[in-house]
Amino acid sequence: MRRVWWLWSACLLMVAPACSGSESSPRGDGASFGGLLQAVPDTDAARRNPVYFGNLRALRDGEQAASSEDDLGLLFGRSGGMAFLPEVFRLGPNEPEFADYLGFDTRQIEAVLEFGTQPDSVALLVGTIPAGAVEQGLRSSPGGDSLVKEKAGDVTLLSLGEDDTTEFENVSPIRRVGQPLRMAVVGDMLYWGRTDDAVGSALDAADGSAPSLADDVNYSAVAQALDAAAVVNGIIVAPAAGERWSLAGLGETFQDDSSTVTIALLYANPTLAAAAVPALRTHLESATSLMSGEPWSQTLTVTEAVADGVLLRATLSSTRGGITSRVVLGQDNLLQF
Repeated sequence: MRRVWWLWSACLLMVAPACSGSESSPRGDGASFGGLLQAVPDTDAARRNPVYFGNLRALRDGEQAASSEDDLGLLFGRSGGMAFLPEVFRLGPNEPEFADYLGFDTRQIEAVLEFGTQPDSVALLVGTIPAGAVEQGLRSSPGGDSLVKEKAGDVTLLSLGEDDTTEFENVSPIRRVGQPLRMAVVGDMLYWGRTDDAVGSALDAADGSAPSLADDVNYSAVAQALDAAAVVNGIIVAPAAGERWSLAGLGETFQDDSSTVTIALLYANPTLAAAAVPALRTHLESATSLMSGEPWSQTLTVTEAVADGVLLRATLSSTRGGITSRVVLGQDNLLQF
């Protein structure tokens, strides 16, 4: 494995440089979508793929679970089974060894974000995640005796496995196929990926030494619209089927089996945004889902739709919780009008 882990100036590596005496990272409110976007590097790959966000703290609404298993039950119970957790969490949290090998469990996570595609995707976790506990957990995992630890200022870097290799003998709940594991812990943030470059690029974006998606006024505006709606699940996605908008945000809050959906669509100018308001209403009243074959009007009802400059903001009631994730993953035509 490249034993580099970004060995340039320690100040450049830090999510919030200790040299300047600033707080830990990322810049801004790390528990918000807009705050976490500051750790997403502005690359073609990041722009081409959806960026996913989950506010677990808001979903819990002050309730504390007695165990990780109870916490998962709480999160999924309050979201119709659709609470967002990064890919690295989707297969193992119910296994006892999962938390043992990590040094923490879901109760210590307040917010999450995921961007990119494998092998270069990165999960960002905000919460109470001590670097020492993570190191101890990883050392107890299969293959943990080869754990490499490095320090760069306030950043603790932890590595298992070689880049572009698979260690089937070290398969575990945190390395499902024995894939490499790269973690960086700084302040209340943990970065989790498979490659040095992927995690290193996120650290560079977060500390301001490289551009982030939060530096783009369009991404920032869409993320802020979702944060203003206090969504617990959020997705930002670029157009893929000739849509007239240039960037879209979808967010959701849950009420039993139903949900409230927030849509934020960015247009090139205010005229297009204003024209899109009646077009969206007409689309939802008359179009049919490509996935289910059902009219959108059977599932979604527009309660508000307004143009705010170049941004269309809409609030919908949904009889089917988790619909935003299904639309993006299934490439459905909800926003194709």
